[in-house]
Amino acid sequence: MTSLRLFRFFFRWCITLALPFLLLLAGARLLLSYEFLGIEYRRPGFPADPYGFTTEDRLEYGMAAIHFLFSAEDVEELARLRLPREKCWQPPAAASDCPLFNTRELGHLEDAKRVLSAGFTSAILCLFFAILCPLAVRYTRISADYRDAVLSEFSAGLMYGAYLTLALIVALAVFAAAAWDRAFDTFHEIFFPAGDWRFPFSDSLIRLYPEQLFVDAAFVIGGFAAASALLILAGLRLAQRSRS
Repeated sequence: MTSLRLFRFFFRWCITLALPFLLLLAGARLLLSYEFLGIEYRRPGFPADPYGFTTEDRLEYGMAAIHFLFSAEDVEELARLRLPREKCWQPPAAASDCPLFNTRELGHLEDAKRVLSAGFTSAILCLFFAILCPLAVRYTRISADYRDAVLSEFSAGLMYGAYLTLALIVALAVFAAAAWDRAFDTFHEIFFPAGDWRFPFSDSLIRLYPEQLFVDAAFVIGGFAAASALLILAGLRLAQRSRS
């Protein structure tokens, strides 16, 4: 009986803690796309690049970095990308072009790729675990006690995870609204080496991904996660009513 209680506790809290993580990463993946960049760059009020990138330039060069983040390509592929002289900020004397990204920017993109790779790998493992356990109940021979425990704790974990997601979104929204700069810095300090994520406004990373883009992304990711959590709670409520 003790082993069953331990199993129920472990399984419920695995689902509970995994759900916010999965929803936030799913929202982030949707935004790391050509479609999101296109909407952002073209929407009224989005800051123009004071150093000369047009909307089309931003789409082309911005997607090059995002493609790198989700591909098996080495950073050397990004290092080969060049800007024509008229798009360069302070180009070298007599040079006909300049690198799209400098050495520090390439290093930061490598760090970002490692962080995203670890995050999405963890998310896939969490999702696999969440799907595998209910399937195992359906297609394998286990005791009725464990079968009931899996189904019951899976639903409970989803419910608690949805509430936890909503609580986290509210807490993060309050923190960001009260001190966006501090929230932005804290996020980068957690995931990236100190000082390696600060760049001059003239660097391509800032020209392509100004701070306003991150503000909008945080809003959309939070909204996506909150809406998904509410849909999960609504689905659980409907399922409960249909069983009663």
